[in-house]
Amino acid sequence: MSNSKQRPYKQENYPASPEIIYYGDRKFNYTVIQEGVYPPVAQLKFTEVPNYFPVPDNYIIKTTWSWSNNCQTIQCSIYYIEGNPHYLIYFGNNFQHQVVSVQSTFDASVELHNIITSNKKTAVSGVHLYGLQLKCLAKCTQINFENSIQNYYNPKDRVVLKTLEFTVQNKDYYTTFGEKNPNKQKQKLQSVVRIQDVENVLRDAYHYFAAMESKLPQKYAVSQTRQEIDAHMEQLIPINFVDLTPTIIPNFSEEPDITDPIIVE
Repeated sequence: MSNSKQRPYKQENYPASPEIIYYGDRKFNYTVIQEGVYPPVAQLKFTEVPNYFPVPDNYIIKTTWSWSNNCQTIQCSIYYIEGNPHYLIYFGNNFQHQVVSVQSTFDASVELHNIITSNKKTAVSGVHLYGLQLKCLAKCTQINFENSIQNYYNPKDRVVLKTLEFTVQNKDYYTTFGEKNPNKQKQKLQSVVRIQDVENVLRDAYHYFAAMESKLPQKYAVSQTRQEIDAHMEQLIPINFVDLTPTIIPNFSEEPDITDPIIVE
């Protein structure tokens, strides 16, 4: 007999049946209650490496597994709140108890095992508790996600990806695709200059706004546009300087016409 580790396998007829049996280092019985949906790509989160499974939203699954002579049934849920997944596990005879984590399935699993058992050797992977390793379930979730996207536009239309926002290690990135329209870009810069002038927006204040919001034109581009507008206005409305220096110099040596000291004073 080979001593090599047995590869995981599963028995399922999903989605015709919500029941899925998965064999790994132990046996898991899953009942899919709500398969959930994937959020937009910019908001989609993944489990920790090396698994890196996508995390669905509005997801509910019931999981049963056993260790030694014990059998445990729990109900796992995942909900995105303000863009971040919250991992819940309900347990007890009537699922009257719960643990929750805003970090990961692993943290939720640790919280659960700290309550139900003191034997760390019986701990179960958070990914397996939530069934996120089930490819059949992930495939159906992906299909539903793609079908839901089609409801937002006519399939006959030509959909063009223009921008993409995503976050990596708490750093935000904003990416544009395709060629930029120079006319629209010019109009946008001119509008910013007009807003600064009409609404008395200080240039330093706008610089701070542009630093926080990557979609706004940068300060150097706005400054260059302002210079171009000033140069164009000088051509349309020439500005001439008038010499106000008097050309007639009075002669103070002449006899004044008014000599009354009271009037002069």
